[in-house]
Amino acid sequence: TSEDARALLQTAREGHVERHGAKTFTPGTHLPLEPAAQRLGIGPGSRRYGAAIEVLEEDEGAIERDASARYHLGNTQYLITERGLEMLREGQETNPPGGGQGKEHGR
Repeated sequence: TSEDARALLQTAREGHVERHGAKTFTPGTHLPLEPAAQRLGIGPGSRRYGAAIEVLEEDEGAIERDASARYHLGNTQYLITERGLEMLREGQETNPPGGGQGKEHGR
């Protein structure tokens, strides 16, 4: 769903920022989507995860497959796109810092 997709994108961003800082989170940055899914309680191999990835990749254009990465079946690497950064900025406008993580606020 789109809610799962946005939560996954936000959690992946948070994971990156915790390890590398916010300044390095730019278009083309690798997204730790599987660990983010686990933090959200979504199984990386589940239909729910697959649906969220489909929304982000195909519907929103927020992520793209890393064509340069060599990966094992089921461990596709993704990169954030400019559209993905826009989605995160839009989410910050409606869900300010300290307003909760991954929860809806009057929507």
